[in-house]
Amino acid sequence: MNIALWEEIKKFDFDFPLSEYGFSTRLAYENEWTTFFTQKAIEEYKKFMYLAATSNQMVSPSEIVDIVWHQHLIFTQSYKEFGDILGKKIEHIPSTHNREEIDKFLAAKKRTKELYESVFGDQPKEFWEYNTFVEALEIEKSKRDITFYSSLSIPLVLIFVLLFRLFLYDLYVSIDNPYFVLFFILVSVATFLGLHFYNTDKLYRKLSDTPNVILKNLTPSELIYIESGQLKMIVHGYVNYLVVNKNLKVETKDSIKLINANIDNSNPIFKSVLDCFKGKQTMSYKELLETLIDKPIINKASRAASSITKTFVNSKIVLDLYKVNLIALSSIMVFGLTRVFIGFIRGKEVIYIVILNAIFLFFALYFLRSFSKKAINKIIVNYFKERIIPLNKSNYNNWEWNYFIIGTALLSVSFMPIVQTYSGNNNNFGCGSSCGSSCGSSCGSSCGGGCGGCGS
Repeated sequence: MNIALWEEIKKFDFDFPLSEYGFSTRLAYENEWTTFFTQKAIEEYKKFMYLAATSNQMVSPSEIVDIVWHQHLIFTQSYKEFGDILGKKIEHIPSTHNREEIDKFLAAKKRTKELYESVFGDQPKEFWEYNTFVEALEIEKSKRDITFYSSLSIPLVLIFVLLFRLFLYDLYVSIDNPYFVLFFILVSVATFLGLHFYNTDKLYRKLSDTPNVILKNLTPSELIYIESGQLKMIVHGYVNYLVVNKNLKVETKDSIKLINANIDNSNPIFKSVLDCFKGKQTMSYKELLETLIDKPIINKASRAASSITKTFVNSKIVLDLYKVNLIALSSIMVFGLTRVFIGFIRGKEVIYIVILNAIFLFFALYFLRSFSKKAINKIIVNYFKERIIPLNKSNYNNWEWNYFIIGTALLSVSFMPIVQTYSGNNNNFGCGSSCGSSCGSSCGSSCGGGCGGCGS
């Protein structure tokens, strides 16, 4: 191994000069990748380019590495400087997909794997075996759509109502209305609660049993968005840091003043926040918030988090849970509708039981539509707080992780009124206000294969 060359390649910074829409931000934003996955994909790209530079034969990237390569080609100056370090012109050769080329590229992929393992060890499957970020999450996709089972449940409910009417008629007639209504309400509430705990347990076990490196390396910003569903919660944390660090000052209840535009921190988000004040000394927090939320450097967290949530929602584990939930709630619906049907044919007053069934149907539909996404988001957050962070607390002891764990209780006293004004009802993520004493508001700064391959 050419150690000197590899050290130069490792040191090369794709994000220099610092920019709010630099290489890694653009790569993550456009592909809906997490920050960790993006950084590791860049590392694998560097390893691949080392092999291309030191091999006399053709080598071929994985689909993930090829995406990074495509992105780097757009950054022409950076690509030229990187090529100078490699000391060799690396050509990007698109595949024409003819039989002869397919065999050539398959041989190149095999050769690449052998070269990689002889120099760097085993290829991480997340970047070399899988073709997309979603595949790398290793969450089995469902073969059928939820809509199919929802549509199937309607005729089945009607069929079972007729069967209940036929075989359970005498039992229904023997139960007086007050007792039936109370029993129906009791069974409905118990079913909703039981399904909630069942769903949570199953999803938590699935996440805990999945040794996926991507899910175990989410950033605080990605987790904050998963928990709150609001990008402004991420912005609040960074602005608060700058307030505590005396770069910004809360001027009034709805305005922020720039004090010092210089900050000793390499995180480009801080530069993005301070750049909003170019040409102005003071601006309303509403304007600052709206400006930052639209920036890819902030928005990339929501795109990655949404991609993970969507993958879970469309997974086999969620579909299997959905079927269990649908069967349980449909059974209650059959139970109630049979009462309506029997009462109607007997000429009894059924208006109240109809209303009761309508209320149940409303909550059942809401529960079925929302349980997966809400449960998944809550479970991912709890997984970090209960499993990941406690195992190595020293790695999660900066202000960003403290902000994720504690929530808005960490924010400074002067900044909190503005946050409460612009955050609505969901401003208290994290463990709530009761955690405030564990760190305090002063912690803001202190604790806190499409292209085939390449030729030489």
